[in-house]
Amino acid sequence: MRCMKWMLLLWLALQPWLALAEWEAIDENHLAVVYIDPDKIRASSVFPQAWHLIDLRERSKTGAMSRLALMEYDCHDERRRTLAFSSKSEAMGEGKTLFTSAVSTPWKPISGDTVAQKALLMLCGHNAGKGAKGHKGKEGKEAPAPAPAPAKSDH
Repeated sequence: MRCMKWMLLLWLALQPWLALAEWEAIDENHLAVVYIDPDKIRASSVFPQAWHLIDLRERSKTGAMSRLALMEYDCHDERRRTLAFSSKSEAMGEGKTLFTSAVSTPWKPISGDTVAQKALLMLCGHNAGKGAKGHKGKEGKEAPAPAPAPAKSDH
């Protein structure tokens, strides 16, 4: 298991294709623009995975201008977790790798109008929330989503 984590870290640090990906913006605020590469999505009806690129508007205290994160989503229970993470010295996932981690974070619930909610809908589509959290209207149909609030960053 430990060997697999080191291999993932090495693989993450040496992947030039992450910087060359065709990133699609999914959210933007005063702190960052968040992208997903739709060509690199690992499709699954329950636990899809996608690379996220967080392109910061200002350099962080650690010197990072962008972050790459491999995120996994739970379509049924509407939650997410980070599987791998790296900070880069330049915008759009380029430059020197400043930090990497292959330690999975605990599952976190997704709610409201967040980056994670947008990614969940993109990756899970109509499968999102089809369990205990599904909201039904009068005639057993899915209730319309509430009007979106101003976007908040999940990262």
